[in-house]
Amino acid sequence: MPLKKSASAHKRGGLAGADSELLSEENLDEKIQEYIPVEIDSARGLVDFCNNIGNVLENSDDWEKRIKALKELRGLMFSGVDHFKEFKQSVNGLSRALEKCVKDLRSQVVREACLTVSAMSTEMKNSFGPLAEKLLHPLFSQLLINVKVMNVSAHICCRRIVSCTQYAKMIPIICDSVLKSKSAMCRRRCAEYIELIFQVWDVALINKNLTILESSIKSGINDADSETRTFSRQTFWLYHEYFTKNAENMMKTFDTSKQKMLRETKLGKSGSVSSTASTLKRGTKLAPGSSATLPKPPTISKSTPDLSQLGKYATSARTPRSTTKPRTGTTKSNVSSPTGDKMSTSDDRKQRRARSQTQRVGGVIKSKSTVLSPASSHRRGSHSSAGGGVKKSKSTVMREDRSSPVVRQNPRGRTVRSQTSINVDDVSLRP
Repeated sequence: MPLKKSASAHKRGGLAGADSELLSEENLDEKIQEYIPVEIDSARGLVDFCNNIGNVLENSDDWEKRIKALKELRGLMFSGVDHFKEFKQSVNGLSRALEKCVKDLRSQVVREACLTVSAMSTEMKNSFGPLAEKLLHPLFSQLLINVKVMNVSAHICCRRIVSCTQYAKMIPIICDSVLKSKSAMCRRRCAEYIELIFQVWDVALINKNLTILESSIKSGINDADSETRTFSRQTFWLYHEYFTKNAENMMKTFDTSKQKMLRETKLGKSGSVSSTASTLKRGTKLAPGSSATLPKPPTISKSTPDLSQLGKYATSARTPRSTTKPRTGTTKSNVSSPTGDKMSTSDDRKQRRARSQTQRVGGVIKSKSTVLSPASSHRRGSHSSAGGGVKKSKSTVMREDRSSPVVRQNPRGRTVRSQTSINVDDVSLRP
């Protein structure tokens, strides 16, 4: 039978050809199409064909014949014989032959076996479940091999099986590897398959094995391997979408650091780590379809501020201070105080001057006009009488009072004389 597509790797043979064409999610469908087409007209012919293929895969020592038989079996999936009743039974009878090919020591045979199993899962869907259940353990054993062609091919094949075939009995096999496997690579891959199950499988099938899935997620979050923990944290939030209460109860069983990592994983998946206020400009909408906008702060003019418009931004408003002195004889315009009352500038100045000019002397408040000593009082009276009752100016009195002694009486009853020094702007007594 002629090949539909030439298999260059098969012609070259050996490890070199296999290493040059690693399987991946992108090229898997293309590589599956490299098969040998077959023609089967009856159910009897289908049964004979499957028996011959199984005999070659199990008993032949020639690896090239085994590769050819695998390509023919892959061609059977595209020959349109799935309508026969004997199709499922005949294919499921090849489980032992396929297990042997998956565990083969030659990487080229393992690669072709993984391609064939992937094609069978893609075409047969859930009907491939009983055969997939038997092939998972041999595929998991290939994940531990150091040969890259073999472990990558097994991994891609397992992902295709989990994606296309939903069979409830597969879940305990995958979860047991997460819980019990001593290999970090095997636990990591199976944690990835559990995440894929929560992404594509029906919730009813997940619910049947919910207990062991919860144990696997919890064990994966506490795993020693960092990538296993990452896959398990991502699976936790998929699990949270379907079973919110159970997920919240599981969250409480973790310590603070693991809870923090779970929340960071959720933020990383949603893609909004930074705050909305720091990423959006003022006046722009918070989210598409949302009418809420960030408030614009009111514009404050350089003139008299209107505190009623400031709102929460008016925490401490100050009255602007004039930098120019008002001319003598002119009255300055009224300015609004922070409390809202209008006060004349000249009246305000008088009040401040009156407060600064008062002094506490011996427990009695005396202003500048108060007579400070008997001597100064006698002198002021003599000047008044000598001047014919004419009162002298304040500056004249202050200059005369500078040399006037002050008579005090200390607690012991002695008379003490001290010289007073009076400042025109601020009256202060210095002994």
